Amino acid sequence: MKLAKCKRSTASPVALAIWLTGTKLFSQGLQVDQASGTIDEFVAVSTQIPDNRIAQSFTPLIPAVGFVQFSQTVPAFPGNDQVSFEVNLRQGAYNGPIISSTDPVVLVNHLTQIGTFYYPENIAVTPGQLYFFEPVVLSAGTLDVGIKFPSSYAGGSAWNNGLEGTSDYWFREGVVVPEPGTVWFLLFGSGVFIWRWRVRRNSRP
Repeated sequence: MKLAKCKRSTASPVALAIWLTGTKLFSQGLQVDQASGTIDEFVAVSTQIPDNRIAQSFTPLIPAVGFVQFSQTVPAFPGNDQVSFEVNLRQGAYNGPIISSTDPVVLVNHLTQIGTFYYPENIAVTPGQLYFFEPVVLSAGTLDVGIKFPSSYAGGSAWNNGLEGTSDYWFREGVVVPEPGTVWFLLFGSGVFIWRWRVRRNSRP
């Protein structure tokens, strides 16, 4: 009987650890800082990489970058089933020093879609200074990246093969933040687990 009680008492801390880990995965939201377009916007024109070396400059207002979104398509033709992709964050110039890169992802959808690409953490940047997103194909194959012309975004511009253009790639960037509702749910759930564990411990003979 004591052995059974011991198993039940250790299950709660283990369950708490698993629950906390799972909750962390779903406790993040996106706070947009700079954007050249909206989610519901249709982008009809694109530039193909790696045939072209492209970049999008932007001027952050908040001191960090945690994600970037692009409108992209994996062209549907034989041999181009999927591509590996990442986005370099460069400082000062389209070919300036790389201060971080998003986690590599494999893209397989042949329809135009908005992709969200995450940096390993919120990367510190200096508000008001110029930075560049550089989309990069890491594997064989090609990818089309949506571009806007004309564009009303004033904080940067599209770059193609080392030349600054008069348009912008469709992009949105910002930081990853905890969602307040999830944080409160996490605190409440943690309290319940701890309360049950203490009750069971105190009820031991």
